[in-house]
Amino acid sequence: MTLNVGIMMNVMLAKKCERYAGSPLAPEQGMTLIELMVGLVVAMVVTAAAFTMLITTQKATKANDQVVETQQNSRIAMDLLSRDIKLAGFGMTGPVGACATAIVPMDQTPAGVDGGPDSIRLLVPVGKSSAPAWSLENAVGGTASFNQITLPVGAVADMATEAGGSLTGAVVTIGGVATVSVTSVTGNSLNFASIPAPTAFPAGMPVYLLQCVTYSIGTTTAICSGDAPCLLRNGVSVADGVEDIQFAYACDGCNNAVNGGAADRIIDNQGGAAGFDQADFITDNAWNIAPMTPDTIRLVQVSIVARQTDSDQGLGEGMGAAALSPTALQVSDHNHAQGLFASGDFAGLNPPYSDYRRRVLTRTVETRNQRM
Repeated sequence: MTLNVGIMMNVMLAKKCERYAGSPLAPEQGMTLIELMVGLVVAMVVTAAAFTMLITTQKATKANDQVVETQQNSRIAMDLLSRDIKLAGFGMTGPVGACATAIVPMDQTPAGVDGGPDSIRLLVPVGKSSAPAWSLENAVGGTASFNQITLPVGAVADMATEAGGSLTGAVVTIGGVATVSVTSVTGNSLNFASIPAPTAFPAGMPVYLLQCVTYSIGTTTAICSGDAPCLLRNGVSVADGVEDIQFAYACDGCNNAVNGGAADRIIDNQGGAAGFDQADFITDNAWNIAPMTPDTIRLVQVSIVARQTDSDQGLGEGMGAAALSPTALQVSDHNHAQGLFASGDFAGLNPPYSDYRRRVLTRTVETRNQRM
């Protein structure tokens, strides 16, 4: 009896398996090798696509950051130059340091086409770091002459720091009206040659230190604090990535063929065409022979070239640099493929010149302190 029951159960179980064969309720039977390989291929394709998107996004973000940084550097450099050109000569009554005039043009090649960046010297008013200027502690002058001014506590030390350590021989201007050379310092007071009556100034009148500053391009990592090239102001890096500055000047009273060489508040026509145009800007000139002297300059055209601090890597998965335009820039009278750049920047950059994105910014600035 027991044997018959076992046989009957086995038969029933077999029939049950036949009934559910091919249905979702059938017992699991695993994956074939072909199915496994197809799954692996699909997973690899998805992973590769995701990795490509990640790399592309990361490199696009980096490239965008570098473009933004380059634009910021060029604007910082332009703002600094524009401000100092506008202020050049403020309160000037005589030479200060290397600045015999308010503006001292220094074309890279005064006798021909430039082979490198220009430079410029400007006599500008300098204030303390936290405000435009220092100020008088007490009113001075009026009915009597005076040869001393008193500044707030700490102002003299602050001014001496800006002057490089000592104020003896430094030139200061009171509101741009009275300019004196400091002969000595007594506590919080500056001493100088007597200013006659009835000159008078109220308490709080701004006092500026006049300094001759030089703008130039730095090309070494040491002078640029590791990010060459850079814009230098008195040898100190003030804007990274600036590789070229060029200046062109428009003047009034610098051409004897125009209005007899007399200034008439109209820019002298240098190009011959009627009206004011680009040809009226002068490059390749030393500005040291009359009538073409710095005091006749009324407009300065500033051109700045800033480049990425790192070469562009493109957007592909490879880590090789992107191939940008191989053509050298022409900025004012300077072709980057000529002169110093033929053996230096253009041919000698590593990575090459064409691997860097650049931004060229040009602005015309009025020299308001040299107006008639």
